[in-house]
Amino acid sequence: MSVPAAIRSRPAPWPLAVATLIAAALGTGLGIALVPDAPEPPAPPPPPEPRVGLQSGVAKLPLPAGWEPLGRLSTLPGFDAATAVRAEHAELALDIRPVEHPSLLPARVVAAAAGDLAKPLRRSVGGRTVWRYELPPAEPGTRLVALSLPTTGGIVTIACQTAAATAGRADADCEKAIGAVRLDGASPLAPAPETAARIALPATFAQLNRRRRDARRSLAATSSPRRRAAAARRLARGYAGAAAQLRPLAGGDAVRVTATLGALARKHRTLAAASLRRKARRAARSGAAIERKERRLAALLAAVTRPRAGA
Repeated sequence: MSVPAAIRSRPAPWPLAVATLIAAALGTGLGIALVPDAPEPPAPPPPPEPRVGLQSGVAKLPLPAGWEPLGRLSTLPGFDAATAVRAEHAELALDIRPVEHPSLLPARVVAAAAGDLAKPLRRSVGGRTVWRYELPPAEPGTRLVALSLPTTGGIVTIACQTAAATAGRADADCEKAIGAVRLDGASPLAPAPETAARIALPATFAQLNRRRRDARRSLAATSSPRRRAAAARRLARGYAGAAAQLRPLAGGDAVRVTATLGALARKHRTLAAASLRRKARRAARSGAAIERKERRLAALLAAVTRPRAGA
């Protein structure tokens, strides 16, 4: 007699028992293997962020251990708008501002030096290039040093005053501070005689180019002597204004930029007078001279704005 299919497909009891034991053994083994290890001790907290002694514009200066803000503005000559900090060996003045002078120092510092401003020394500190100045001391028997770091967001200047006998230690404090400055949204620039003017060029020429575009359009669109003269005078005022903005900041090759801007202002005034008086030849000569001066200006701007190594 044949065995019914339902009976034939039923598993034998012992394979089921063996399978259950194997599963139990595996479960026990897995249970042992999966028991979590003892919890690791918590990681130590990260060291606290250094205290920020100065935060202005694009720059922050963390304070090393032992340095303390004095809770007042500086008393160092020309740095009366700067923050005062007591460093390890010196009193520091921390100043951040737009460019004010070709020296890259604040204009009030230059004025306080009263013509006794020595040429800067070029120093490399923490991968940045700065200008180092010896300034007239605030008090007899002291020494005053300043480091200037130009950036695309302004000039960072750190001045250090200490007793003359510990001047070397004060230099170390100054270099430590300038090397620790953090820049946010700005990049360091290599200091050079043209750097101050170079920082001011974008805003100055943006304004000049707007005036040039509008006045040149008017000049080309009319044959009226009066209107041509008015357009030429507007151009003259634009060039003269740009020269006036850059002249206080100009050093090195930038001096020639301001001189060329001034020459273009004069040539446009000559063009205006010739146009108003209907002096066609004189107007043509003025136009040719303007074209030559414009080419010279473009070459000078390329030289002044060319990136320099050492930032």
